[in-house]
Amino acid sequence: MRRRFCRSTSGLAGLLAAGSLTLGCAAAAQEQVPAVYKMHEVRFIYRSFVNQYDCGELRNHVSVILRAMGARDDIKVRVSDCEVFIFADENSPQWDRWSRYDRPPDRFDRFRDGRTQMSSVRVELMFPIEATPEVLAEIDKDKSRRELVSRVTGNPLVALNDPAIFPAQRRQVTLSRKTIRLGPEDCELLEQMIPTVFRTLHVKVISRQLSCDPHQRSQFTPTLVVETLWPVGAAVPGEKEKK
Repeated sequence: MRRRFCRSTSGLAGLLAAGSLTLGCAAAAQEQVPAVYKMHEVRFIYRSFVNQYDCGELRNHVSVILRAMGARDDIKVRVSDCEVFIFADENSPQWDRWSRYDRPPDRFDRFRDGRTQMSSVRVELMFPIEATPEVLAEIDKDKSRRELVSRVTGNPLVALNDPAIFPAQRRQVTLSRKTIRLGPEDCELLEQMIPTVFRTLHVKVISRQLSCDPHQRSQFTPTLVVETLWPVGAAVPGEKEKK
């Protein structure tokens, strides 16, 4: 039976005072908190010797992972420097050091030639966060900036992007091939997002099955179980498949 989120007749003030409601109402709203979407900007560098993405692929994979964890659909992911660099091997002849395309193919090239990708990823996203008085005050301070952006861009919706409070609770979400079509190539990406993006968004890793090898492509699809703040009543990834 789904617990109901108790609302106060005093609107916003009542939602913020949820912790001081009557004992009966608090019991009904157990594990539920008022939440809002808050803007976050996160940057990280994707590095890999074996799993190279083009910019479009990397942008799409990052977006899918973050949406699955609760990011709003209007997420913006910018990726740059998707070229693959080839570092010289001092023990190789001059012709062999710089161009892997001008030499005979070698099945051990991926271990020898020092190819690597170092792409800069910048993410702007709205992510659920508990609607504490401090959080709402911080969002309210941003109102003047939104109004300025609205005037400059001519988009009136930006100025009206005030926080909408909704009931949420901590939920476990599984990121896997079944739920969001992860592939073996996503192992390193997840491994690098955990200490950067996940930590910034306060997403807790409950369990992980990551078999990443920096020297060769993984043959195993990663599986990650995370705990995140999730809107009450919304289906988590893979929930339909379980029914």
